[in-house]
Amino acid sequence: MNLDEARTIYKKAKDTAGLASPEWVRMHDAKAHRPQLAVRDGGTGTVAVIATLSRNAPYDDEHLLFNAPYYLRAAIMVAEQAFAVIRTQRATIVRLEGKVNAVAEAKDFAANCAMLCTEPAFKKFLEERHGLARPLTDQKVATRIRSILAVGSRSELNTDPAAAERWKALRADYDAWRRA
Repeated sequence: MNLDEARTIYKKAKDTAGLASPEWVRMHDAKAHRPQLAVRDGGTGTVAVIATLSRNAPYDDEHLLFNAPYYLRAAIMVAEQAFAVIRTQRATIVRLEGKVNAVAEAKDFAANCAMLCTEPAFKKFLEERHGLARPLTDQKVATRIRSILAVGSRSELNTDPAAAERWKALRADYDAWRRA
C-alpha cells in the first residue's frame, strides 16, 4: 500500500466507522462449536449474528476482528487529533514565515540602497530624474539619496517605515525608468 492508497482507505474507513453498529459482541455457536460476531441494537437490545468464524481461525485474527470497530474508531480519533495539531502548526509556520520575510525585507532596505547607489545605471537615473550633478561619484549619490529620501542616514530605511516607503517608491521609479 502506498500513501495515496492509504489516504483513500482512511476516508472510506472514517465514513464506514460512523455507519457501523456501535457495539459488537462475541458469541459462540454451541452446536457448531464456532465463534460468532454479533451486533447489539442500542435501542432494543436485540442481538443479530453477522459472522460465524472458522474453528481454525487463529486467536489473534479473531481478536482483531471482534475489536475492529473500537480499534478503527481509536485510530481515527488519534489521526484527527494529529491532523488538528498539524494544521495549527502549519498556520503558525506560515504566520512566522511572513513575519521573518517582513523583517528580512525591512532590514535589507539600507543594504539594497547602498548597493544600488554604486550602479552606473542608478547614477544615470538620479542624474536625469533627480538632478544629480556630474561627476557621478558614490559620495554625491549617497548625499543626493539622503536628500531625496529625507533621511540623515540610509540606515533609517530599516527603522523608519515612512522612509522605507519612500525608498520603495524611488526604487519602483528607477525600475520603470530602466524598462522605458
